[in-house]
Amino acid sequence: MTYKLQIAALGCALSLASTVQTFASEKPSFIHDGVLKVCTAGDFPPMGYYENPGDKKMSGYEIDVVDALAKQWGATTEYVVGDFKGLLPSLQADRCGLVASGILILPERLKSYDGISHFKTSVVLVASASVTDIKSPEDLSGKVVAIEAGTNYEKIAADLNAKFKSEGKPEMTAQSYPGASAVIQQILVGRAAATITQDTTAAYRGKQVPGKLSVPYTYPDAETYGFYIRKSPEDLAALKAGYAEIKKSGEVAKILEKWNLPASAVDIK
Repeated sequence: MTYKLQIAALGCALSLASTVQTFASEKPSFIHDGVLKVCTAGDFPPMGYYENPGDKKMSGYEIDVVDALAKQWGATTEYVVGDFKGLLPSLQADRCGLVASGILILPERLKSYDGISHFKTSVVLVASASVTDIKSPEDLSGKVVAIEAGTNYEKIAADLNAKFKSEGKPEMTAQSYPGASAVIQQILVGRAAATITQDTTAAYRGKQVPGKLSVPYTYPDAETYGFYIRKSPEDLAALKAGYAEIKKSGEVAKILEKWNLPASAVDIK
């Protein structure tokens, strides 16, 4: 490479670094009066939840990450709590500027919203520890399964029922509930044989009720939790740069350690 080309390449690299730093320090347009409003269900530990009844401040991995993002932009956070299925409609209605609620990044959602992936996770089956006849999704045929409303698990259940029907097997009875806590409760009291949920939820709930839950099956393809915003190339660039900055600074690593989550969970290509 010639001296001139080296200088040109260095100039491009410095320009790109400057652009990233600019987006990282710039406040996205969805921050108003120094406040970042965040839509969340508030019922998805360890991502975001109320640790004790009556608490006014939420705890959780995503809560800490979003708080760090807001601080990066010189803002504070305000959490707008609602049912999971209403989070994206609330974002579209401008009730908040960002959705963070253990929500999966899915192609169909990205048609209407912008988003970034930040945490790898896998779908699992959770059953009562006393249940011995559930070892795979096929074993849900003819059983009652509790599902969190508005989630991708509803589609997984519907696809599985379509498979059962095509094979002439009894379909499962999928019962919807508004939050993860209610879903797990149905298993604990014996109203449902199992649920479809995330490994993070299963791990947290299992610690709450030691020996009462089991994870008989893990789906092979890992997915990612993400943050959603309204469509905006500029805001998406600022979100990507802001998250990259708190990850580079070591802040994300500290939050992972705080919540006893694996460092590999944020190694996303």
